[in-house]
Amino acid sequence: MRPALAALALTLACRSEPARSQPAPPPPAAAAIDVDARGAAWDRAVARLADTRAELAAAWRAADTASARAAIRDRASAALLAAIADELTPAWFGMRWGMGRDSTATRPFAPDQTISCSYFVGAVLGGAGFRLHDRFKLGQAAALRIQQSLVGGRDEVHRFLSIPPADLAARIAELGDGVYVIGLANHAGLVVVRGKDVRFVHANYLGDAVVTSEPLATSPAIAASQPKGYFVSPLITAAGAADDWLIERWLTGAAVGPTS
Repeated sequence: MRPALAALALTLACRSEPARSQPAPPPPAAAAIDVDARGAAWDRAVARLADTRAELAAAWRAADTASARAAIRDRASAALLAAIADELTPAWFGMRWGMGRDSTATRPFAPDQTISCSYFVGAVLGGAGFRLHDRFKLGQAAALRIQQSLVGGRDEVHRFLSIPPADLAARIAELGDGVYVIGLANHAGLVVVRGKDVRFVHANYLGDAVVTSEPLATSPAIAASQPKGYFVSPLITAAGAADDWLIERWLTGAAVGPTS
C-alpha cells in the first residue's frame, strides 16, 4: 500500500454526522414500500447465493489444477456480481439512513432500525455470504481501513484526487464492470459499474436520507467529497484477477474485514 494512502485521514466512514444546511425531509410514505416483500426478496437472494457458494466451495476443494480453480473463481465472481447488483442492494432501496445504536441493521427494513453507510456495506457483504471478522468493527472503521481489509492489503486501492464527479465516473468505468467500494470524506458506499453506467449505491445522508442508487456523476455526496478526493477498491470484478483474493475467501469461508 502506498504511504500516501495511509497518510490520508479524511476517509472516515460515517464516523460523525455531516453538517446539513436544512433538516432532512420526512421519510417516504410507508405504503410506497412493501417492506415484507423486500425482506422476503432479500431472504430468497441470500439463500440462493448460499446454495451457490456451497456448490462452488465443494468444486473448489476438489479442483486440482490452476485452470480449474480459475474457472471456479470466474463462476463465483459472476454469481456475486449479479446477486449484489440486482438482488441484495435493491432490497434496501428506500430504507432510512441513520446514525447511532439503531443504525446497524443486517436485514432491509428491520423494525425500528435505520442503516448507516458502513453498516450498509457490511450488511451487503454478510448477505452475500462473506464471513466478517466483526461487523461492528467494519461498521465503525474508516473507509480506507475497510477497503484495505477487503483486498488483502495489496495495492488495489485506487486514489483519485480532487477531480469532478463526472471525471471520476469515467475513471472508475475504465476499471471494468463490477462492484467497488468507494471511500469519501466521512462517507462510504458501493459503486456498480456496467459499461459506461456507473452508479453510486449507498445509505445516503443527503436528500431523502435513504439507501439509494444514483448516477455517480451527479451524486451530491460524491461532489461533497471532491475537495478531499476519493478512494476506490475492487469488491467483485467481472474481469476477475483484482478480486481473486476476496473470492477465494468467500469460497473457503475465511473471515474478511477489519479486525481492530
